[in-house]
Amino acid sequence: MADNDDPGVDLHGGFGDDTEQLDGEDIMEDDPEVKEIMMGDEVDDASDEQRSNIRGSAAKNDEEAIIQCGTSAGPIAMRFYRSWSPHGYDRATALFERGYFDHSHFFRVVEHFLVQFGIGYTQDKELKTFSQSTIPDDPKRPDLLPFKEGMMSFAGSGKNSRSSQMFIAYDGAGNLGQSPWETPFGHVTSGLENVKNFYKEYGDMPPWGKGPEQGPIHSRGASYIESEFPLLDKFETCSVQRINQSGSGEVKDANVVKNVAAEIKKANVVNKAETKDEAPSFPFTTLLILSSIVVSVLLGLGYVRKKRKKFNKTT
Repeated sequence: MADNDDPGVDLHGGFGDDTEQLDGEDIMEDDPEVKEIMMGDEVDDASDEQRSNIRGSAAKNDEEAIIQCGTSAGPIAMRFYRSWSPHGYDRATALFERGYFDHSHFFRVVEHFLVQFGIGYTQDKELKTFSQSTIPDDPKRPDLLPFKEGMMSFAGSGKNSRSSQMFIAYDGAGNLGQSPWETPFGHVTSGLENVKNFYKEYGDMPPWGKGPEQGPIHSRGASYIESEFPLLDKFETCSVQRINQSGSGEVKDANVVKNVAAEIKKANVVNKAETKDEAPSFPFTTLLILSSIVVSVLLGLGYVRKKRKKFNKTT
């Protein structure tokens, strides 16, 4: 992953040099799944097994994910759409699911432009390697442009350069979306005011502002931000809920499944405790017999007392 991934702006100012439009035929040759999406069900040069895999991937294309995160400025919620950007969706959702962004900073906050994040502090070597690997670009989506406030995309530095860095657009980011890596994959659905309130007085990275540089974030981690840019906002923790729109609306998020299981277990424990505390019940016949015995005893006692009283008067 390049240390200077940047959405649409290169290190020398202005827009990046690599703004060429990807050729549709080249994309389809490289990615049969894209060919399936763009050309329909016919994939002439694919085997039966490839066709099956392609259709399975296409069936997943309407999956969505709801991401809920706490941040130092307040909670935010996002919704990702696989139909917008299949590769981008898969990578972004996986990173949030695996907790890669937890406690990481919004290290680039430029008023009326964007908020950039995505350099995590994980010590998990496998997750770190995964986050640094790159994914192919997705087809352009001119129907989703221009960028609206709250829309999300990956940052990048060239063709097929997307890895872990992403941005949330502010109100002046409408000119983005031309670079190969800038296919939107989702947007903020609630808490946008919190995103707009992220601390932005440090400005952009040098030389355009006084914000942090990416190199030291990679090498020094959170200590660099906390010691030199202590007012920057950051993530707390996030939860992910996957939803398959074409199926039964099944919730696939592991956290949700665990929570449901915990609630069921809790309910079972409560039921057992209530059953244990309940007084034992008796059959109606048994109660009737006992009542008869009690009445007989009381009547007997009354008769004895009456006799004793009559005896006392006689004597």
